[in-house]
Amino acid sequence: MRSVEAFGSLGLLLFSLLGCDRNTHAVVCTVTYGGEPRRLEFPATANPYGVKAVDVAGRFRFKAVYIREPWSAAAVNVYAYQQADDGDVLLQEGKYGPPFSLAGRAGYGFTGRQLVYSRQQRELEYWCELSP
Repeated sequence: MRSVEAFGSLGLLLFSLLGCDRNTHAVVCTVTYGGEPRRLEFPATANPYGVKAVDVAGRFRFKAVYIREPWSAAAVNVYAYQQADDGDVLLQEGKYGPPFSLAGRAGYGFTGRQLVYSRQQRELEYWCELSP
């Protein structure tokens, strides 16, 4: 596929209108469990299946898959899992496409504030934004 540069200034304008920034290289998610927030960074990838979920306090796993190119197919997929002895259980999957708001939803990035609950009623809170 063609890069943004191949489309010249018109491509850059469209890329910007879609809410994407060529200089944005990662999705940053603020994940809170037990009152302790963590900022997790997930760089853009061309291999979505290679992105590993991050352990959150031994209770949850979390990952964001950021496909930036080709720009016409830009997307962020966010996954929250409950950790279990017999394998992780998918609790929530979110799919986001452009335009990605940079400061939308009361300061909670493009995902808005999300609350996810495990079978044991444990709460994971998260929100994600594009890195500036």
